Amino acid sequence: MKKSLISFAAVVILLTSMNTFASEKNTKSSAPSAKAAIAGVVSDKSSNEKLAGVMIQLIDSDIKVYSNSKGEFNFDGVEPGTYQVKVNCISYRDKVVTVKVPKGKKEKLSIQLNPIEP
Repeated sequence: MKKSLISFAAVVILLTSMNTFASEKNTKSSAPSAKAAIAGVVSDKSSNEKLAGVMIQLIDSDIKVYSNSKGEFNFDGVEPGTYQVKVNCISYRDKVVTVKVPKGKKEKLSIQLNPIEP
């Protein structure tokens, strides 16, 4: 009985997932997306080492992400426009970069941070 309930639940989840996927696929238009994206890599200016765990924030918003182990970050689904991107990491000077993101495009940034000298 227990196996039957688990099998039934698995089938319901599978069918629900397939239905959701099909409806999403059918509602997408062929027109380019109005959204944009900002992506990039953060590295140490002296050594060019990629920096993980760096906070990258869109100024004047609560939107922030952290760089991964390869120093990469990504903001998907942002509105087209001009943004100030603040980059903050312990032992490095903060940096602010201005980026203009056109409709439907992904702007790629390469940000190098200067270490704070003791």
